[in-house]
Amino acid sequence: RDLFTSPSVSFAYERGWRQGFAAAGFPGPDKEAELVREFFEPVTIGAGPSTVVDMSCATGLFTRRLAKSCEYDRVIGCDFSESMLLEARRRIRADPELRNQGLSSSRLDLVRCDVGRIPMQTESVDALHAGAAMHCWPDLDAALSEIHRVLKPGGRYFATTFLSDYFRTLQQSEGGQTGPSMQAFQYFESVDMLRKLVVKAGFAPEKVEIEVLGAACVVIRCEK
Repeated sequence: RDLFTSPSVSFAYERGWRQGFAAAGFPGPDKEAELVREFFEPVTIGAGPSTVVDMSCATGLFTRRLAKSCEYDRVIGCDFSESMLLEARRRIRADPELRNQGLSSSRLDLVRCDVGRIPMQTESVDALHAGAAMHCWPDLDAALSEIHRVLKPGGRYFATTFLSDYFRTLQQSEGGQTGPSMQAFQYFESVDMLRKLVVKAGFAPEKVEIEVLGAACVVIRCEK
C-alpha cells in the first residue's frame, strides 16, 4: 500500500500508468464507466436519492465520470492515500464540466479512509465501485466484509482487478525481479478464488457474476 502513497505514483497514474492496463484487457476508463453505470442503474435511477461510492478512487478517474453523469445524488471518492486524494481534488477543480455543474461537497466529496474500516453507516450506500483496486488491499476479507456491510439490501458492488497472469508477465518483463512494486499486490490465481472471497464476505453465490476480459482483466458484479 505504501507504493500508492508516493506523490510520484499519484502524478503518473493518469499520465501513463492507468493506460498500461489495456495490455491486461481493461477496455479503458470511458467504457469501464459505462459498464459501471449500466450495472448500477437498477438501484440508482428513479429509486429515490442515491449514494455511490468510488472506493480506492486514486486520482478520481472514475469519481469524476460518475459525478458528471448526473445520475446520482451523491458521489463519494475514497482512498487511503492522501497524495492520491490531493491529485483527485486538483483534477476535480480543473474539470470544466464539473465546474459548470457547480457540484457542492454534498454531491461530490472525497474521503480518506481504509477500505477495511469504512467510515459509513451500515446499509447506507446504494452502489460501490472499486476499479483496479482489490489486488492492492492488504486485508481482503476485512475490505469485502466492510463493503457488504455498508451496501443497502439490493445494493450493488462492481469491481475490476487482475488475474495473477498479468503480474507474472510484468515480473518476466523485469527479468524475474520481485521488487517493492511487485510485492505490493495480491495475486488472484482464478475466477473461482475471487468468487469464494466475495461469497465469504456475505454475497449470495447466485448474485455474483464474474467475467474475464482479454488476457487478465476480471470484472466482478455482486448484488447484496
